[in-house]
Amino acid sequence: MAAIRVVAGGVPQANRTAGEILPPGHLVLQFASYPAAGVRADLTRRGVHILAYVPSTGLLVSSESAWASTGLGLVQAGPIDGAAKLRGVYPGSNGPYLAIFHADIDPSRGRRLAEAAGLTALDQVYLLPGHLLVDGGWDGIRRLAQEDAVLRIIMPSRGILERRRLKACPGAISEAGLVADYALEGSQWAPVSGSVALNFVLDNSSTMMSANAAAAVVNRAFQEWAQYTNVTITQAGQPGEARSIDILFATGAHGDAYPFTSASTLGHTFYPPPANPEPLAGDIHFNDVENWDAPGGIDLFSVALHEAGHALGLAHSADPNSVMYAYYHEVSGLTADDIAAIQALYGKPGTAAGQPAPTPTPPASPSPPAPPTQPTQPGGNGGAGPSLAITSPAATIVSVYAPSLTVSGTASDSAGVSSVTWSTSTGGSGTATGTTNWSAVIALYIGNTTVTVRAYDNAGNSSWRSLTVVRVQ
Repeated sequence: MAAIRVVAGGVPQANRTAGEILPPGHLVLQFASYPAAGVRADLTRRGVHILAYVPSTGLLVSSESAWASTGLGLVQAGPIDGAAKLRGVYPGSNGPYLAIFHADIDPSRGRRLAEAAGLTALDQVYLLPGHLLVDGGWDGIRRLAQEDAVLRIIMPSRGILERRRLKACPGAISEAGLVADYALEGSQWAPVSGSVALNFVLDNSSTMMSANAAAAVVNRAFQEWAQYTNVTITQAGQPGEARSIDILFATGAHGDAYPFTSASTLGHTFYPPPANPEPLAGDIHFNDVENWDAPGGIDLFSVALHEAGHALGLAHSADPNSVMYAYYHEVSGLTADDIAAIQALYGKPGTAAGQPAPTPTPPASPSPPAPPTQPTQPGGNGGAGPSLAITSPAATIVSVYAPSLTVSGTASDSAGVSSVTWSTSTGGSGTATGTTNWSAVIALYIGNTTVTVRAYDNAGNSSWRSLTVVRVQ
């Protein structure tokens, strides 16, 4: 069975079609279209357990024995590759780390696997089920990531490390279960007449604050997302309408299958179509036992901003500073990671609705170093410059914690590649090591850096590629 590989955006995709018999264990299944109730029921009859929905046509499943996949409409299937499970974790990074196990893995087994990998399990009582704080060397982390029981390994937030009393979001809700945590992939609200226009409606008012105050906070959260992407969100209409995000303050059982049984759950959100039908799709419910915006209480804006991201189609991020990190923390706005995620779904403001953001244009300055004087022979690619590819990192938008990043790739031209140079939007520049196979170590500041790589042939023709690197604290 082929392993899952990570493509731009960070979502696992199987790299070959599914066979007739699939092995036991945890697999990501990709279908030709959204796996509706009939497909899910068929999987259950075959002894397959559905653990999560993988936007927009996939399921994360497990089974105890091999099973036949014929007749399901499967396009691809496979386990998650160990390297793909390491999100924001890299050689040389410092632990502790947050290991996340599949939902059907007993916590005691997860702890045993971590210890068998040479890691130390650290107690933190406020973590989500299946989350384990571990410490140890890179070799141990890499060994643990190879275990089938592991979903992914990410960096913990400061609140987790400081053993604070945390509250967390289990994840966005779909009719197939919770949404798998891959932030740069999701379900879009489909454009109508070329635009994505949504409404939100307050079904009721909180007992802790006035309806006007709550509406103002929720609207501020939606507009924070809308300013960075091609979506409009307006307070209008009546509850229960299509393309309307209904906001409900409730306690205990409140009409859905997810009652608020304790104050540990601040709220939940139903993912956009097709993961949920209208009019439920996108709806947000807040637990009204909380002291919203009261002294010593919960900041409604921070929670609303997180849940609004789910309502727009985002899952959880691996970046502990991100609004979309699973563990709530008080924020004043979106991070670069959040902005990159929402623009991956809907594009930048002014782009075609639902289309990804265009590749950044190379910065006007600083200019890359001038190529050395070369003979005036014609370029081997018809004057168009060498063929150039950035092979690592594979994505065009990446997040890192390190103060530098190694970028590498290939360049070719029948007349010969004379040099490969790089420049950054923060003023750095230099010459890569090698030509046909090249690499460069790029220094990074906190925040966004656009890295532009240029290759020159022996006639002075050039070509370029770029990527955006988000360095987080």
